[in-house]
Amino acid sequence: MPPKKRGPASTLSPAGGQAATTHEADSKQLAAETSDSQAATANRNDKANARSGVAGKAPKQQTSALARAAPLLVLLVALLAAFASRKWPPDGLAARLTGRADSSSSSTAAAPASAATGDTPGITCNSSGNGSDSQPEKAWVEADAQGFFPKGCKWREVHRKGEEPGFWDVRRYQYWDDVRSNWTDRQPDSCIIKGLANPGPSGWRWRNGSPRSAAHCYDKYCIYDNLWFNNGRFYLLVDGDTGVEPWKLTRNQELNIMHVSNASAFLASTNHHLVRGDTLVFDFVFFMHPTAIGHWSEMLFPLFSILRKEKSFARPPTQFLQLHLKRCHVMEWVRATLATALGVGPSQDLPPVMWQQEVAHITDQMSAPLEGYAPGAWVAFDRVMVVKDIYTGGVRTFLDTKDAHLFRKMLYAQHNLPPPRLRQPLPRTITFQRKRANRRVVNEAELLSMLAEFGEVRVVEFNASTPFRHQLETMASTSVLVSVHTSNLANAQFMQPGSAVFELIQRNWFWHGLDRSFQVQTAMMGDIHHYAWRARQRNETEYIAERDAYRFGDWEPLQCNTEECVEAHTNVDVRVDIPAFRALLADRLPLVFAGWPVEAAAIPWPVQEGAEEEYEGEEF
Repeated sequence: MPPKKRGPASTLSPAGGQAATTHEADSKQLAAETSDSQAATANRNDKANARSGVAGKAPKQQTSALARAAPLLVLLVALLAAFASRKWPPDGLAARLTGRADSSSSSTAAAPASAATGDTPGITCNSSGNGSDSQPEKAWVEADAQGFFPKGCKWREVHRKGEEPGFWDVRRYQYWDDVRSNWTDRQPDSCIIKGLANPGPSGWRWRNGSPRSAAHCYDKYCIYDNLWFNNGRFYLLVDGDTGVEPWKLTRNQELNIMHVSNASAFLASTNHHLVRGDTLVFDFVFFMHPTAIGHWSEMLFPLFSILRKEKSFARPPTQFLQLHLKRCHVMEWVRATLATALGVGPSQDLPPVMWQQEVAHITDQMSAPLEGYAPGAWVAFDRVMVVKDIYTGGVRTFLDTKDAHLFRKMLYAQHNLPPPRLRQPLPRTITFQRKRANRRVVNEAELLSMLAEFGEVRVVEFNASTPFRHQLETMASTSVLVSVHTSNLANAQFMQPGSAVFELIQRNWFWHGLDRSFQVQTAMMGDIHHYAWRARQRNETEYIAERDAYRFGDWEPLQCNTEECVEAHTNVDVRVDIPAFRALLADRLPLVFAGWPVEAAAIPWPVQEGAEEEYEGEEF
């Protein structure tokens, strides 16, 4: 149970909470790069020749003069190829030039199950490749680099084709050089926030007149003055005779106490750096499953409300500190919604982002130093905001409906789409969201045939490389979204007013309100209908792993109250009861298409029998 709150605001005394469970990523991003092989050079030369009109068959007989000129021709061709490669278009435009287009329906590779949202984890961070800037596209894979980035720090992940990195391997990145208009391995200085080294009395005025820390904690967030960081751990610097008890900074981070006799004396004896301004510290709750966008949404939506509420904190913040994750994990969907949450306009850049140094082991990543700082370096943050996650007293969605509507409107505006509006009559467009690796609908063909009885059906399949604009356009143009419980339902609240979601929930899925994680978000919108069918029978579940079927297949729902059982039920396929689901659609869709208000057309959520106590007191 979370500890009791200590009032609306307190110094060095926030409300904390417990953590439990893990979640997952929906799919992989792909990536690409350049090669120095002789064959690659020849291929590149051929392309350059074709572009410059130099290529063609050599005459059967050559004069000695031509033979002597051959080295000069080779040099000329190489120079042309180098020039052409430097002008190779960024941001995935190469795909359009080579006749390949981004797809909204690419498949997801099978992988181990996740926990709580239960989406198949991406084994890598890579996105679909599309050619390279200086080597033939067959040799390398490079990720698209679309959407929002910090100013002067645009990156893409690259790797050699056939040598795809493992889940937590150290990645290789390239950075966009605005001056030379090409990709380079050199990381720009603008990607690293160095901070002020050893600020003395004349170089910096500490908050509260001292390097000691202070905490001001409220219902859903805390603001810290002079928060210290060292090797993956955060510290409150406290001096004097009175001690302070530590607490949870986030689900994954303890807030440690460094008690000294005199804070100023400690400062004088310690090499340190100071990061000035307002820093937003963001610890993704389920960092083991970083591309599960459903968990990004449940953290970014409350953040949007809190930044609007806390007028004293910079919006956008001076910098954004992303803990634990790698650059490749912060994909376009995340950067797009993050930009909106931080108050970044369509023509603006993300604030500078700080990272921990990438390491090859996930447990070591948590204790890694900040990028650009030596191991063991002490770094003081002038002022920090930490928004509470659902395990430390936070919520899964916006704080009010006004914020929810504003977020959706800003998101549409950022991508140059017409503002959300109530459509009358509502188009009879039904979108079925397919999954490929787990929580597949076993009788999908029968389901699609039945859906066609109610409207025009289209099938989509989003993954980590699907352009965010395409996902947003799909949500804006559909009227009814049918989907299994998947992280991609994070897009549901971007639908237009009057739209409806029909969710298919797998069996034994209710622990800590997991089955309502997306329903609470659409409920906060207030203008999106949300209904659900729940698998209750054993024959409606097909376990992908035989071991899970043997261990948990006969368990009753109320027995499935452990993290291991929940984990197993992410890795299942679902057999939909077609007559029951048809009855639900026939009962509710006429009201949806007739434009009934959400409240008037609502029915009770299908809670798990006997588990009503699981929902009582839950603050979603």
